[in-house]
Amino acid sequence: MTVVSVIVPLRDQEREVATTIRTATQIFEHVTLPQGRVTEITFEILALDERSGDNTLSVLSVLHGRIAELCTVQDVDPGASLHRASKVARGQTWLIQDKPIAPMDGAWALTRVFGGARAAAVPGEVLVVPRPLGQRLLRDFRGGLVSAQNLVGRFLHKRGEELVMRDHPQARLARARLLLRGGLGRLGLSRFDRPTRDR
Repeated sequence: MTVVSVIVPLRDQEREVATTIRTATQIFEHVTLPQGRVTEITFEILALDERSGDNTLSVLSVLHGRIAELCTVQDVDPGASLHRASKVARGQTWLIQDKPIAPMDGAWALTRVFGGARAAAVPGEVLVVPRPLGQRLLRDFRGGLVSAQNLVGRFLHKRGEELVMRDHPQARLARARLLLRGGLGRLGLSRFDRPTRDR
């Protein structure tokens, strides 16, 4: 039995938190398990609230009654969700998402890691890493999903390995947003690495 920890950093996302958690549960309907490597999976969803000032926690409390796998971690310092998750996640594999995603994207990344990839990502959408790599890189980490994707990519590149990437369907717009979010880490502002909203 393989446990997957779905790690969901949240801050002031009451309007989309229910959809974010719902898409997290739907990922597992689409995962292809490679023969001989992983035979069965179960999951937990860690919703880490970075001191939201809106009703994010209220929505999560309602979701607890509907989703048995959901666990909420409250009072997380802004930008410290992945650091906190590295201490409490039980799964052998970690999937990080910070907004609603296409479940097939999460399933694609999980399937790649289950099949032997060191890590897999859809830029700005999801990052999947095995627990040992996640603990090594995120235990002292401050920042969001994109900063974590960049960190994992650099770490693997230095070792001659690869972060397996899948292009996002709206690639040009996504790249502009990712450039902005990723640049925050280089400026020492990685705690502001948060999902951008469509206008």
